[in-house]
Amino acid sequence: MTAHMFLGMIAPIGIVLGAPITLALRTLPQGRNSTERGVRGSLISALHSRLGRFYTNPLIALAIFDGSLFALYFTSLFGGMMQSHVGHFFMNFHFILAGTLFFYVVVGIDPNPRKIPHLVRMVILLAAMSIHAFFSVALMSSTTLIDQGYFASLKTPWLLDLLADQNKGGAIGWAMGEIPILLALVATFIQWMRDDSREANRIDKNTARMAAMGQPDELAQYNQYLSELAKKEKDVR
Repeated sequence: MTAHMFLGMIAPIGIVLGAPITLALRTLPQGRNSTERGVRGSLISALHSRLGRFYTNPLIALAIFDGSLFALYFTSLFGGMMQSHVGHFFMNFHFILAGTLFFYVVVGIDPNPRKIPHLVRMVILLAAMSIHAFFSVALMSSTTLIDQGYFASLKTPWLLDLLADQNKGGAIGWAMGEIPILLALVATFIQWMRDDSREANRIDKNTARMAAMGQPDELAQYNQYLSELAKKEKDVR
């Protein structure tokens, strides 16, 4: 459980905040001519393709991120994949891929084919936190082993109570899973405040520039228009 939480929760945050897509777009070679896309052009096309837009849908990313936990731990899939090195490798690869996709959508600083409002991102993070807490509590309170056949085949003499160890794994998953999502919530809120500050500065600079050029300020005109509408509505009443 500890390894899965690191792969699915902690490592992906570091990956997406490192802006790997931006790095790739700056370093990958372009096409030799206008008809050849090159590696960089192929990456841009993949980002803005229908498949790219599908997987960057916040609900899809959330379903893959949290749904994978239920699909793996509460079905026979867990034991089947753990019994082979190839299956275990793909399971770990899926965890880090699902986590990277989710955190790319909600806190990533790379170019995203979807413009997702910060409020929506925070709602998705809160939903992920709730679903993950439900999964962890279900694992902590479970009275049956996930895959009794697999764990019994390990024959670990130092681990006599497999069910107690499984319940402990649920507690570890809860603790290690909630903290990264909480940090992502804080990061999203900070991004929201910074974006609002940049937008306010942009509007102020545009207003000052328009005033210096002697041109009407569109924002001021719009606010005046709203004030006049409100005044007329008040007079009618």
